Amino acid sequence: MMAMTVWYVPGWMRTQEPERGVLEGLREIYPEADVVFKPWNGDDLRWPRAVTNADESVGRLVDEIAALPQAERASLVLVGHSLGGRIVARALARLGERSLAVRQGVLMAAAIPYRDRDVGRIGNGSALPVLAICNPDDVTLRYAYAVVGGESSPALGANGTLRPLANVEEVVVPATITKETPIDRTWAKWQIAKDVANHHALFYLACFKKVAAGGETDGRIMVPQDFTTVESRVMDKGIWWDVLDEAGGWKLERNKVTGHARILDPQKVRRAWGSPTKMKEAFRKVKRAVDGPRQRTTRVPSAVRDGRRQQSEE
Repeated sequence: MMAMTVWYVPGWMRTQEPERGVLEGLREIYPEADVVFKPWNGDDLRWPRAVTNADESVGRLVDEIAALPQAERASLVLVGHSLGGRIVARALARLGERSLAVRQGVLMAAAIPYRDRDVGRIGNGSALPVLAICNPDDVTLRYAYAVVGGESSPALGANGTLRPLANVEEVVVPATITKETPIDRTWAKWQIAKDVANHHALFYLACFKKVAAGGETDGRIMVPQDFTTVESRVMDKGIWWDVLDEAGGWKLERNKVTGHARILDPQKVRRAWGSPTKMKEAFRKVKRAVDGPRQRTTRVPSAVRDGRRQQSEE
């Protein structure tokens, strides 16, 4: 087996030079690998233009990967953050269409609609399970992307998917990650700044390092969104709401007057709202998490460790 290579595809406005600490973080996870920064034309202040550039860069990346000798392609790990995660997700889908696969894909805060057709096919382009590292508290994805992004649905990096995907593992970023992760010295003095800027790649890398070392995430439940939701505890008595479904203290309710639906957690915090159809879909994911075992990273660390062990044995 050839030595492993890791290609890192960065996010918006970070596409010409690496963010401080990101490549170093990847080298900690893959100490024997050759970590390569893959620039693309994404430093355009106009978000729609940057999204277009990201989608247009997919074909070039796929052609480059397809041109590799099979042994090199089989030893390649693709890691993408934000719009870079969008590029990697689409590249994995395209590779699968050609019956090709890299060793593994890793999506950190992927800025691609979770209902996008390509998302359902990302597992086809990766030999090991694709790691989709998501943060339901990511301010950039949950609010800025959802409100002004002009996309068809909220981002994969904040919601995960509605239903489990073949050969894809979702990893939820722990709620404590901003406190645990050192970034810039100036930012470190202001916890509120870190919380607002929690889309930074280093936070997602910190979670990746944790599971790669065999740790577990905190089992938080991701609730797919319909309309942008500012979470808040509801104070009403539920008089105007019909309970459509419930599980483990979670409730799916529909308003008797307006007909819209909402999802409440056991603390009566509104976690999502929107059309009854989409909220029913979202609640099915909640029920899977509540009724079954909490999300555990059982295959995630082994997928990373196995690759590193095989590499070190060469």
